[in-house]
Amino acid sequence: MTVLQRMAGNAATTRALAADRGRTPRGTAPTVQRAGNDNAGGGTTAGVAEVESVAEGEVKSVGPGGTIIYPSVTSCLTITVYLRNGGKVGGHASLYKAPGGMYSDQILREIKRQVGAERVESIDVSGAVSSWNPAYLQTAIENSSSVPAQLYDPDGIRKVVSSLLDRQAKKVFVQETPDGTLTR
Repeated sequence: MTVLQRMAGNAATTRALAADRGRTPRGTAPTVQRAGNDNAGGGTTAGVAEVESVAEGEVKSVGPGGTIIYPSVTSCLTITVYLRNGGKVGGHASLYKAPGGMYSDQILREIKRQVGAERVESIDVSGAVSSWNPAYLQTAIENSSSVPAQLYDPDGIRKVVSSLLDRQAKKVFVQETPDGTLTR
């Protein structure tokens, strides 16, 4: 569809709606359909995927083909749920609550809420695994009466993540990664 064709179609639609206002529900504006992928405005450009940056204490999701970026992963854990439909839900858990963010024990609950009834392909837990005790995902350090010691326990993290997300442990992969930005 060319720009001229769209303009002619929009003008014709607007005239038709204006001529028959009696049938248009009160308070609604004329709806004009636009051709998608025509690169002339109004549609989306083919191949552009969603990108979300997930800071410490946040959980966000992207649709199929989208990318999640976790900036400044130093003592953090990132949890990325890969959905069967190609989408992803990701959380950035920090040892201590970031201003405006969630506590570490709230991240998995929010991921579970955002995943909802979607089918899960796999779950990737990456970051400073050696800095985390699996208990930090169940009770945040700030809210714990006695803080469990740091413990390199990837299997324990796998079990806690699978349990809190109600998923099979064999779908959860835990890996230590170097400091920096992670892209999933």
